Amino acid sequence: MKKFWSFFSISISDALIYRATGFIWMLNDIGPAAVSLIFWLAAFQTKPLIGSYSASGMIIYYLGIMFINNLVDTHPQYHLSDEIKSGVFSNYLTKPFSITVKKIADAISWRIVRIIFLAPIFLIFFLLFKSYWENYSLNFVNILSFMISLFFAFFLNFFIKMSLGLSSVWFLESGWLFFFYQILASFFSGELIPLDLFPSTFLKLVNLLPFKYMLFFPLSLMLNKITQLSHIGLGLLIQLIWCLVFYLIYKLVLKKGFKAYDVFGG
Repeated sequence: MKKFWSFFSISISDALIYRATGFIWMLNDIGPAAVSLIFWLAAFQTKPLIGSYSASGMIIYYLGIMFINNLVDTHPQYHLSDEIKSGVFSNYLTKPFSITVKKIADAISWRIVRIIFLAPIFLIFFLLFKSYWENYSLNFVNILSFMISLFFAFFLNFFIKMSLGLSSVWFLESGWLFFFYQILASFFSGELIPLDLFPSTFLKLVNLLPFKYMLFFPLSLMLNKITQLSHIGLGLLIQLIWCLVFYLIYKLVLKKGFKAYDVFGG
């Protein structure tokens, strides 16, 4: 735990020094949702409802996307890929600290700084669309389950991205893999289009994938779209299972990556 706080304090300092980078990444995480929101507001000019969404419901949906993305959507794969290519990755083989602990500390510290940047933007959105929030409310169960869901979503996202970043041990160029993953995640997580607007046959496929549980599921809790305790519990259990699955995948890839990198560097 002491090492975690040491890494965390260093990462906070880096995030504050390179605050322009954090601001750009914050814009990157709200950009797709902002563009989609503009599109949907134009569509509501001719229709009062689209699916189960009103204009106010759609605004809250995409504001929720922006908020959750900046809390859980980490990007360690890019830095990890650079470390592997530059040889800095060797430090994780020779020094007595855990790459997992360091990267988690990095991810959390950058989330904090980005939320600081996001706060005034959210305040502007709140003032602009103040009338749309009149019927919005949360109960204690949904608040608690939402917070637990955010915790799981963060680590699910983190372990998937870390596994992708480690692919640079075997591939000279992993950018294509990161980009392909981002396309899949944006579409199947509900970032671009609310998943409950799709046909039920498509949703059967989505329910078999982890992407929904990184964004749409916690957002549904925030929007009170899931209220039954059995459904909330099942969703959280599935999130936990996906977290464990990708943690084990990450540990396996890390173990093989250390061996492959050691052979390559030796």
